Amino acid sequence: MIQAIFCDFYGTLVPEYGPASYEVIRRVCESGSEKNPKAVVAAWWKRYGGKQQAAWGDAFRTQYELALESYRELLEEYYSSEDPKALCDKMAEHWAAPGLCEGSAEFMTGCGLPVWLVTNSDTGYVEQAVRQCGISPAGIVTSEMARCPKPHPGIYQLALQLAGLAPDQVVHIGDSLQGDALGPAKLGIRTIWLNPEGRPVPEGVTAAASLADALEILRGWQQAEKE
Repeated sequence: MIQAIFCDFYGTLVPEYGPASYEVIRRVCESGSEKNPKAVVAAWWKRYGGKQQAAWGDAFRTQYELALESYRELLEEYYSSEDPKALCDKMAEHWAAPGLCEGSAEFMTGCGLPVWLVTNSDTGYVEQAVRQCGISPAGIVTSEMARCPKPHPGIYQLALQLAGLAPDQVVHIGDSLQGDALGPAKLGIRTIWLNPEGRPVPEGVTAAASLADALEILRGWQQAEKE
């Protein structure tokens, strides 16, 4: 029986990018040698993602620390005169006040289950964002709390422990194929991959184009459990 939802936060319930993010990208392009915004974003994510996946256990570092180091490397590569800390602080404005995605409030209230946020982020930013968005999750589990990021099993295990539930009692929803679908599925957690761009869906993965679609899938599973 499904007892709770584990839900990703950034990129799922709230936007991955916002005005502060776009300002950072613009400033890098205007000050450095790379003028293509998409190339700047891809280069930053390549650095940040690699550092994040290596940051677990004794080697754990916070989102802010990893982002700041990634900005330093990016600005050096592009010969930019921008201050990496100033850019990281600007990006943190988005982490703390992202606003809700369309349909998020309806999903939170419409699923009829406790919703736990399970996200790769620093706890303080998520707590600020939750207040700014006016939502009331059942709990928050971050990579900072778990000392490891998704898709490391430790973060899902901590969420299960705090929720007091078994893997077959929760559904994990989010926009990352690895972090929100394949990762938790290895622990026996049912998942719904939020895939609005219509990317190819691997065999065995349940995908939804929107939170509204995810809600319909969830309701179908709940109905099947009653029959």
